[in-house]
Amino acid sequence: MKLLGSLMILLAGIGAALCAVHYERTRVRLLDGWIDLILFIRGQIDCYLTPIDEMLRSLDPELLRSCMGRAGCTSLSELLHQGRLYLSPEAYRLLSGFVREIGSSYREEQLRRCDYYLEAVHPLREKIAEEQPVRIRLSVTLGICLSIATAILLW
Repeated sequence: MKLLGSLMILLAGIGAALCAVHYERTRVRLLDGWIDLILFIRGQIDCYLTPIDEMLRSLDPELLRSCMGRAGCTSLSELLHQGRLYLSPEAYRLLSGFVREIGSSYREEQLRRCDYYLEAVHPLREKIAEEQPVRIRLSVTLGICLSIATAILLW
Protein backbone atom coordinates (compact mmCIF):
# COMPACT_ATOMS: atom_id res chain seq x y z
CA MET A 1 0.00 0.00 0.00
CA LYS A 2 2.79 2.41 0.89
CA LEU A 3 4.51 1.77 -2.41
CA LEU A 4 1.29 2.37 -4.34
CA GLY A 5 0.62 5.61 -2.43
CA SER A 6 4.19 6.83 -2.98
CA LEU A 7 3.91 6.05 -6.67
CA MET A 8 0.64 8.00 -6.89
CA ILE A 9 2.24 11.01 -5.16
CA LEU A 10 5.17 10.85 -7.57
CA LEU A 11 2.81 10.66 -10.55
CA ALA A 12 0.90 13.67 -9.22
CA GLY A 13 4.16 15.62 -9.00
CA ILE A 14 5.08 14.69 -12.56
CA GLY A 15 1.59 15.66 -13.72
CA ALA A 16 1.89 19.04 -11.99
CA ALA A 17 5.29 19.57 -13.62
CA LEU A 18 3.86 18.76 -17.07
CA CYS A 19 0.97 21.17 -16.50
CA ALA A 20 3.44 23.90 -15.52
CA VAL A 21 5.49 23.28 -18.69
CA HIS A 22 2.32 23.49 -20.80
CA TYR A 23 1.33 26.74 -19.07
CA GLU A 24 4.73 28.37 -19.69
CA ARG A 25 4.80 27.38 -23.35
CA THR A 26 1.23 28.56 -23.88
CA ARG A 27 2.12 32.01 -22.50
CA VAL A 28 4.63 32.57 -25.32
CA ARG A 29 2.39 31.04 -28.00
CA LEU A 30 -0.48 33.28 -26.94
CA LEU A 31 1.61 36.43 -27.29
CA ASP A 32 2.84 35.17 -30.68
CA GLY A 33 -0.79 34.72 -31.69
CA TRP A 34 -1.72 38.24 -30.60
CA ILE A 35 1.25 39.71 -32.46
CA ASP A 36 0.13 37.85 -35.60
CA LEU A 37 -3.45 39.03 -35.02
CA ILE A 38 -2.38 42.67 -34.70
CA LEU A 39 -0.35 42.32 -37.90
CA PHE A 40 -3.37 40.81 -39.64
CA ILE A 41 -5.65 43.60 -38.40
CA ARG A 42 -3.10 46.21 -39.49
CA GLY A 43 -2.95 44.69 -42.96
CA GLN A 44 -6.74 44.56 -43.28
CA ILE A 45 -7.07 48.18 -42.18
CA ASP A 46 -4.24 49.34 -44.42
CA CYS A 47 -5.39 47.54 -47.57
CA TYR A 48 -9.16 47.24 -47.26
CA LEU A 49 -10.29 49.33 -44.26
CA THR A 50 -12.25 46.27 -43.11
CA PRO A 51 -14.44 46.58 -39.98
CA ILE A 52 -13.29 44.57 -36.94
CA ASP A 53 -16.31 42.24 -36.82
CA GLU A 54 -15.82 41.38 -40.48
CA MET A 55 -12.12 40.71 -39.85
CA LEU A 56 -12.99 38.28 -37.06
CA ARG A 57 -15.43 36.41 -39.30
CA SER A 58 -12.80 36.01 -42.02
CA LEU A 59 -10.01 35.12 -39.58
CA ASP A 60 -8.00 31.98 -40.24
CA PRO A 61 -9.05 29.32 -37.69
CA GLU A 62 -5.39 28.57 -36.91
CA LEU A 63 -4.73 32.21 -36.03
CA LEU A 64 -7.87 32.24 -33.91
CA ARG A 65 -6.69 29.13 -32.02
CA SER A 66 -3.26 30.67 -31.44
CA CYS A 67 -5.03 33.53 -29.63
CA MET A 68 -6.99 31.00 -27.52
CA GLY A 69 -10.16 31.84 -29.41
CA ARG A 70 -13.02 29.57 -30.30
CA ALA A 71 -15.05 29.44 -33.48
CA GLY A 72 -17.79 32.03 -33.45
CA CYS A 73 -15.80 34.59 -31.48
CA THR A 74 -17.58 37.87 -32.12
CA SER A 75 -15.32 40.52 -30.59
CA LEU A 76 -11.72 41.20 -29.72
CA SER A 77 -12.63 41.70 -26.06
CA GLU A 78 -14.13 38.19 -25.95
CA LEU A 79 -10.98 36.85 -27.58
CA LEU A 80 -8.80 38.64 -25.03
CA HIS A 81 -10.90 37.37 -22.15
CA GLN A 82 -10.53 33.75 -23.32
CA GLY A 83 -6.74 33.90 -22.98
CA ARG A 84 -6.51 36.10 -19.89
CA LEU A 85 -5.24 33.27 -17.66
CA TYR A 86 -2.04 33.01 -19.70
CA LEU A 87 -1.28 36.73 -19.93
CA SER A 88 0.89 38.67 -17.54
CA PRO A 89 -0.71 41.80 -16.05
CA GLU A 90 1.42 44.02 -18.31
CA ALA A 91 0.51 42.04 -21.45
CA TYR A 92 -3.17 42.10 -20.50
CA ARG A 93 -3.03 45.86 -19.93
CA LEU A 94 -1.44 46.45 -23.32
CA LEU A 95 -3.77 44.14 -25.21
CA SER A 96 -6.88 45.49 -23.51
CA GLY A 97 -5.75 48.98 -24.55
CA PHE A 98 -5.43 47.74 -28.12
CA VAL A 99 -8.89 46.15 -28.00
CA ARG A 100 -10.44 49.36 -26.65
CA GLU A 101 -8.77 51.66 -29.17
CA ILE A 102 -8.90 49.72 -32.42
CA GLY A 103 -11.77 50.49 -34.75
CA SER A 104 -12.73 53.78 -33.14
CA SER A 105 -10.75 56.29 -35.19
CA TYR A 106 -9.61 57.15 -38.69
CA ARG A 107 -7.44 54.85 -40.79
CA GLU A 108 -4.09 56.56 -40.16
CA GLU A 109 -4.64 56.67 -36.42
CA GLN A 110 -5.61 52.99 -36.37
CA LEU A 111 -2.42 52.11 -38.25
CA ARG A 112 -0.36 54.11 -35.74
CA ARG A 113 -2.14 52.34 -32.87
CA CYS A 114 -1.34 48.93 -34.42
CA ASP A 115 2.32 49.89 -34.83
CA TYR A 116 2.48 51.20 -31.26
CA TYR A 117 1.04 48.02 -29.76
CA LEU A 118 3.25 45.81 -31.93
CA GLU A 119 6.30 47.70 -30.65
CA ALA A 120 5.05 47.41 -27.05
CA VAL A 121 4.03 43.73 -27.07
CA HIS A 122 7.03 42.36 -28.97
CA PRO A 123 9.66 43.18 -26.27
CA LEU A 124 7.31 41.79 -23.63
CA ARG A 125 7.06 38.56 -25.60
CA GLU A 126 10.85 38.42 -25.91
CA LYS A 127 11.25 38.89 -22.16
CA ILE A 128 8.79 36.08 -21.39
CA ALA A 129 10.44 33.79 -23.96
CA GLU A 130 13.84 34.53 -22.43
CA GLU A 131 12.61 33.65 -18.93
CA GLN A 132 10.74 30.55 -20.12
CA PRO A 133 13.56 27.93 -19.87
CA VAL A 134 14.40 28.99 -16.31
CA ARG A 135 10.75 28.92 -15.26
CA ILE A 136 10.23 25.50 -16.86
CA ARG A 137 13.29 24.02 -15.15
CA LEU A 138 12.19 25.48 -11.83
CA SER A 139 8.63 24.16 -12.18
CA VAL A 140 9.76 20.66 -13.14
CA THR A 141 12.35 20.53 -10.36
CA LEU A 142 9.94 21.75 -7.71
CA GLY A 143 7.09 19.49 -8.82
CA ILE A 144 9.15 16.33 -8.85
CA CYS A 145 11.27 17.10 -5.78
CA LEU A 146 8.25 18.05 -3.68
CA SER A 147 6.46 14.86 -4.64
CA ILE A 148 9.54 12.76 -3.80
CA ALA A 149 9.94 14.58 -0.48
CA THR A 150 6.28 14.02 0.36
CA ALA A 151 6.52 10.35 -0.47
CA ILE A 152 9.62 10.01 1.72
CA LEU A 153 7.94 11.82 4.60
CA LEU A 154 4.88 9.60 4.42
CA TRP A 155 6.91 6.40 4.15
